[in-house]
Amino acid sequence: MHSFVRYVIPPLCAALGVACQGEKGSFTGDEPFDYRTRMFVADEDSSGTFVCFTAKDTTLLPETRVTIVFTGHPQRSATGRLRSREKLPCIPGPPMPPMDSIQYVAEMPRDTSDRLGIIIVLLGSVAKPLQRGDTVTIEIEPGQPPIRFQSCASYEGIHATAWSGTPVTSSRRWHAYYYLGYDVEPTCVEAEYAPDSASRPG
Repeated sequence: MHSFVRYVIPPLCAALGVACQGEKGSFTGDEPFDYRTRMFVADEDSSGTFVCFTAKDTTLLPETRVTIVFTGHPQRSATGRLRSREKLPCIPGPPMPPMDSIQYVAEMPRDTSDRLGIIIVLLGSVAKPLQRGDTVTIEIEPGQPPIRFQSCASYEGIHATAWSGTPVTSSRRWHAYYYLGYDVEPTCVEAEYAPDSASRPG
């Protein structure tokens, strides 16, 4: 369905708190948010003006809205648009290039080179990120608490996670691993890297 250009009904946009009338690209409708196909870790280009990520879906449309979360301390967010698919466009690229080296490019409207931490991108129309102190929250699922983001280190990489409420003590909604290629001091607790079936509090 998302391979076609669609337009959002204005009342839905108002409910989400985003100015999405006339939005173009993928994921512009009212379909439920699918974490597996709409949330990814990304690399930032040295220019600080775009990020790159790998997705199995090769049909994502240019102009798709992208919400970008920088998970360092303090957390920050930005919005951008998908531009194209290119061969490892970010410099520096990932330490271990993916099997499919063609990555999506998401442009950002301004220099974010001062932002820290592993980058998480969300595709399509979502509510406007809210800055609460040093934390970014985003309402994604109707009737559920806003999503909060977390990152932690394992021995050779970073675990990026999204939580339905307070990280670690609430339900983990998404998890991805980013390989660094060098040793780091571990900071993760089990809830941040456990398999999905074991990551949700009883």
